[in-house]
Amino acid sequence: MIDIKTLFREKLGSDMDEYLMPPPSFSIMQCEITAFDEEKKSLVVKIPILESWLNPYRTMQGGMIVGAIDNAIGPLSMLVAPKNVTRDIETKLLKPITMDLEFIYIYASLLEHKKRRLIFSVLIKDRDENIYAKAKITNWII
Repeated sequence: MIDIKTLFREKLGSDMDEYLMPPPSFSIMQCEITAFDEEKKSLVVKIPILESWLNPYRTMQGGMIVGAIDNAIGPLSMLVAPKNVTRDIETKLLKPITMDLEFIYIYASLLEHKKRRLIFSVLIKDRDENIYAKAKITNWII
């Protein structure tokens, strides 16, 4: 596990005091950064599957899945680009995410940085590398 405060302190220095770090949603979802590759502009976040994330079908609720995606893209976008905000999250849910997985891993990477537009790719996998969802995220540099 990589400590988010240490990672951002190294990147932002004293400017880190301008930010709420870690973000409350990152803490509430019990996110852990397990890998960051500055050269490849990629990050992996591990998130437990909790009963409180489930819908009536006992699968992870779609909004929580998008929240998990955002909790990977948010830190990555701050580490690889100037201040930016999410403009669009296009998500494809491929398989139900159930509690028996225990954890999901969000693999996020920056695909393109063109002028003020950032394009990110996300894959949500289990520990055996099975893919459960994928997403394309567009952020805008402010």
